[in-house]
Amino acid sequence: MNPGMKMQSGQSQTMTPQLLQSIRLLQLSSLELEQEVRQTLETNVMLEEPDDCDDDEHAQIAAGELTLQDAVPTDCTEAAVTGCDEAAFDKVDADFDWSNSESWSGSEGGDSEGESLEARTPARNSEDLRMRALAQLRHIIDNEREQRLVSALIEQIDDNGYLAETLSDILAELPSEWAVEMDELEAALARVQSVEPTGFGARNLRECLLLQIDELPQRMPGRRTARRLVAEYLEQLGGRDPAAVASLVGCTLDHFGVAMRLIRALNPKPGSTVREPAQNVVPDVLVSGNGYAWKVELNPATLPRVRVNTRYEQLMSGRAPHRALRDKLLEARWLVHGLEMRYDTLLKTARAVFEAQCEFLRRGEEGMAPLTLREIAAQIGMHESTVCRVVANKYVQTPWGIYALKAFFPSQIARTGGDTSGTAVRAMIRRIVDGENRATPLCDGAIAALLARAGVRVARRTVAKYREAMKIPPATERVQLLRVANLSFAR
Repeated sequence: MNPGMKMQSGQSQTMTPQLLQSIRLLQLSSLELEQEVRQTLETNVMLEEPDDCDDDEHAQIAAGELTLQDAVPTDCTEAAVTGCDEAAFDKVDADFDWSNSESWSGSEGGDSEGESLEARTPARNSEDLRMRALAQLRHIIDNEREQRLVSALIEQIDDNGYLAETLSDILAELPSEWAVEMDELEAALARVQSVEPTGFGARNLRECLLLQIDELPQRMPGRRTARRLVAEYLEQLGGRDPAAVASLVGCTLDHFGVAMRLIRALNPKPGSTVREPAQNVVPDVLVSGNGYAWKVELNPATLPRVRVNTRYEQLMSGRAPHRALRDKLLEARWLVHGLEMRYDTLLKTARAVFEAQCEFLRRGEEGMAPLTLREIAAQIGMHESTVCRVVANKYVQTPWGIYALKAFFPSQIARTGGDTSGTAVRAMIRRIVDGENRATPLCDGAIAALLARAGVRVARRTVAKYREAMKIPPATERVQLLRVANLSFAR
C-alpha cells in the first residue's frame, strides 16, 4: 500500500453557534430564560440591563393586535423587531431534543455492605418517595444490619409505591455472607410499610388497601365491611352488580354503598402522593378583547431586559480589542439577537394560532378547532420543528383561563358540517354530564347518541376514554355516589 492524497468537493450542512443558541432559546420556558439571561449578565461585562427610560421601547416588542371579524382572520401589522434572520430557520431540517429531564435510577451496584442508611439518603432527589422513606427510617432504626435490609427492600419499590419483586427473589439476590432468613426480611418489610404514606411497600393492591384501612379509626362507619370486601371480594368489586356483592358480604345495599365510598377514598398508588414540586406558570402570551376584536401580545413580564453595553462597544471599536473581550462582545450580540428572534417567532406563532382558534376565544373549549404544527409552520413560513420548539413550555392567558400553547393543537374528529377536535368533544361530554338528571345518569352509549344528534359521531368506547380522562365516574358509580350522599344527608 502506497500513501497518497486526493481532493474531492462536496456540500455539507453545518449549524453555526449563533443558530444553535437561537434554537435553544426558542424552547426554554420563561423562567428558564430569565435564569439563563441572569447568569449571562453576571459573567459577561458587555451586557447590561436597560434603564427605566427604555421601558417604552421594551413594551413595543410585546405589542400586537389581532382583529377577528365574522370568524374570518384579517391581516395584522407585525411588531417591529429588528435584527431577525428569517433565513436562519430554513437551515433547520431536524428536531433537536434540548430537554434536560432526569429520571430516578436505582443503585449502580458496587460494594455497599459498609454503607450506612444515612449515607444512602443524600444520594436521592429530595422529592423522591424512596428518599423520604429512608429519611423516616433513619430516625427509628439504629441497627446496621436492619438498615441494610430496609435499604435493599426500598431499592425494589417502583414509582407507584409497590414492591416490584417477591421477597423470595429479593432474598436470593442478597449477598450470601449476610445470612438473612425470610422471617428477618419480612420484619424489615414491616418496618418499610410503617412509613408514610400508608400503603408504601405493599406487595399487591389488596395489601396496599388493607394497610390503609387498618390505619382508619375503629369506629368509622363502613370500616369493617370495607376491610372484608377488600380481603375476600376485591375481584368482584369491579362488577356491575353491587347487590350480588352485598349479599355475599351479608349487608344491605346502603351499608355496601358506605363501604364502597370508603374504599374509593383510599389511594391505590401511594407512590403518587409525593410528586415533583409544582412549577410557577407565568403566561408568555396575553390574549384579550371581546367577541370580534382580539389583541395578542407578549407578556412584558417574561421578556428579559438586556442589551449590549454601548459604551464598552464604542471603546472597543477604535482599537484592536483583546481576544477575550472580543469573544464576550460576540457572545453578548448573539444573545440579544437570539432573544429578538425568540420574541418575533413566538409572536408570529401565537397570532397564527389564534387566527385559527378564534371560535375558542368566543365559545371556550367547545369551539376548539383541530390544528396541526404543519399548518402553522406553512402559514408563518417556518419549519415544523421550529414551531414545535416555540410551543414547548409556553403558556397563554386567555379569557377562558391559562392554557399551554401546545393545547391549541388538538386531534381531529369528523362531524357533520366540518371537523371538530377532541378537546371540543371532551367539553361537550362534560356539559352533557353536568346537565343530566342525577337520579338517572346517562351511560356512555346515551352520551354517544346525544353527540351524534349534534353532528359528532364517536364510538361509545371513545366516550368512555374521554370520560375517564376527565375523571368522571361511569353511570353506575354516579348513581351509587348519589345514594350514598342522600344516605349521609338523611342521617
